Amino acid sequence: MDKIYIIGDMDTVSAFRLSGLEGAVASPDVAAAKLEEIIGKRDAGIVLVTNNLARNLQARITDINLNMPNPVIIEIPGIDDAEGFRRSAMSYIAEALGVSL
Repeated sequence: MDKIYIIGDMDTVSAFRLSGLEGAVASPDVAAAKLEEIIGKRDAGIVLVTNNLARNLQARITDINLNMPNPVIIEIPGIDDAEGFRRSAMSYIAEALGVSL
């Protein structure tokens, strides 16, 4: 079964770990390496990446989403984003996949 992973700051990753997701704490300088590590896993179905890390990875995220069957990379706000979580994580996933949950 495919898993959902999270890459972000310590607080965001810790919050998602409480709900059972696996994740990697990353700073902008190591985010690309963490992303490659996670997409290399056979069970990666969805990878959530916080907006602050995704900014530097836009080209790679687009390439993965357009050219690889798995995983789907979804940008989400981090815990410190000014916008914050106005929607649930599931709504971000549903929007990216084009499904209604």
